Amino acid sequence: MDKNTIIGLLLIAGILFTFTLVTEPEPQEQVSKTEQVIKDGLDNNVEAVDSADELANDVATVINLDSVPETIKQDPAMLKEYMDSLEMVEKIKIELSQFAAQQENFGIFTPGVIGENQYFTLENDKIIVRFSNKGGRIVDVKLKEYQSWKDYNAEGTDVVPMQLFEEETSTQSLRLVHNNAAVETDDLYFEKQNSSRNELVFRTKTSDPSKYVEYTYTISDNKYDVGYSVAFVGLDADIAMGDVSLTWQMNGFCTEKLASDERMITTVMYRRFNEGRDYLSESGDDELLAEDWEGSMNWVAFKHKFFSSILMSDDGFKSGYLVKKQLEGEKYTDDYYANLTLPAQSVSNYTFYFGPNEDDVLASYGNEMEGIINLGWGIFRWVNKIMIQPMFDMLRGTGLGMGLIILLVTLFVKIIITPLTYKNYKSSAKMRVLKPEIDKINEKYVDKKDPMKKQKETMALYKATGVNPMAGCLPMLIQMPILLAVFRFFPSSIYLRHESFLWADDLSSFDSVWDFGFNIPMYGDHMSLFAILMAISTLFYTLMNSSQMNTSQPGMPNMKIIMYFFPIMMLFFFNSYSAGLSYYYLCGNLMNMGIMWAIKKYMIDEDKILLQLAENKKKPKKQSAFQKRLEDMSKKQQQGKRKK
Repeated sequence: MDKNTIIGLLLIAGILFTFTLVTEPEPQEQVSKTEQVIKDGLDNNVEAVDSADELANDVATVINLDSVPETIKQDPAMLKEYMDSLEMVEKIKIELSQFAAQQENFGIFTPGVIGENQYFTLENDKIIVRFSNKGGRIVDVKLKEYQSWKDYNAEGTDVVPMQLFEEETSTQSLRLVHNNAAVETDDLYFEKQNSSRNELVFRTKTSDPSKYVEYTYTISDNKYDVGYSVAFVGLDADIAMGDVSLTWQMNGFCTEKLASDERMITTVMYRRFNEGRDYLSESGDDELLAEDWEGSMNWVAFKHKFFSSILMSDDGFKSGYLVKKQLEGEKYTDDYYANLTLPAQSVSNYTFYFGPNEDDVLASYGNEMEGIINLGWGIFRWVNKIMIQPMFDMLRGTGLGMGLIILLVTLFVKIIITPLTYKNYKSSAKMRVLKPEIDKINEKYVDKKDPMKKQKETMALYKATGVNPMAGCLPMLIQMPILLAVFRFFPSSIYLRHESFLWADDLSSFDSVWDFGFNIPMYGDHMSLFAILMAISTLFYTLMNSSQMNTSQPGMPNMKIIMYFFPIMMLFFFNSYSAGLSYYYLCGNLMNMGIMWAIKKYMIDEDKILLQLAENKKKPKKQSAFQKRLEDMSKKQQQGKRKK
């Protein structure tokens, strides 16, 4: 302990002793003044923290039972309060001891350990961003144009902006290596340097005013993003610049009607430079470990169902790891976590995005962030991007209701695939016409002793009549990507969110005409009328379609049972799914039945097809390579039997 510190301690002790005898303050008043003296001493001489224990001991010595005035000793109530004040001094002593230990851990950043939490806000016409000086971080974000389902008001009065996350379950902290120890900025109080309508600057408190970490947040009008600049000033010799990492974590709020449905589409997404986006599993817990980190990340996104919290870097995050854990209950969806290594440079610039998963908004950033909207993989995504989405956006621009838009999208899709549907039905008609002759061949070889002869005779019939049994498969295969692409499109479209139609109050979630008040396993706690109508229409379409097909082929005796069981499965699956999707499939089934009826009545004449096939039999035929192989296989089989 140096000379100045000893003199200071003695002076403080003397002053306290004299002041106690002369003024005889109330016990609580004496404790307050004692605490302030200690704090003032530390604030004026940070380097003297090592003397904290001695300072507290000196104060406790001054305030002891021997020095208590007689008037206090004789009054039990006052004596109790006085003894409580001694306990308060002991607490202060413990706090000061802890502060001394913190100086060893935090070093130059020790002054930032003490402070009071303060909040600041940046706001534009899109978002409200709240900051805390504790960690100098973003603590919550609200979207002014959107509401969570629990706060939704269809009349648009008393609008409550939607909050994506909260302070208590979120983190944004830099990890600095200083004096071989890790310092988390989340433990430090920052000082606000200046603020304006669109800028806020935080700076760490240090024992050297020329050395600090500075955060600059900026916000622009009509934008969902927040600029985030990190500057290390004068700290090159104090921290390991190559080991600076950012921890970003949050529990995402449930903002939609059904939390379990929301969790099916929430995840952590990311993009490496010069590559497409990738993501962790949507169906459960998942992680991307540091050893699996390949190349620099351009951005990392905490994807909610219809919104995203994204951190972008032009320089890239060199390494790190990502974790996503599904949570239970109705308040949160997932626990999102990212640990990102920052570039070893004095100033780094980043951008936060807190906004909707709208294709045009995300695409404006030019880094393939629109890939966050999960429109399916491979060909399904291309179908949605090239056909379904442009058609949907065009109709949406007309101002029509969402129910009518879905109906028109369904109609346009059916018109586009009608030529393929016609070819499929025509192929089925040809197979129906040939069915009596196929049945005769099956009866001829009912004992299954010579399957190659049966196959050869069947193929000869197909060749003679000019019928290709696979002709109906190609149109069906071409249609499937179009029919299945919408399975991803409608549940991912934010434009269905809070859009009502008929009895459905939100086309992006399930509709309910009866809430049971209890849960039925695999079905739910409600009854979706759109799902029921869709399942019924699927059943009728299956019945109608099966009459056009040969479903009694040998080896497939249960095909009809499978076809009829499928609509029942859909009833359970779609009960808690998007009402807009169920409505789309309902419209599609009704249109399919109408198209099938029209084709059969006005475009396909089975009597004419039968005559055409009969004419085809009279024409000379050239043996195909496939038929030649079948014939050769049959001959070899017969030769093998003769040898036996």
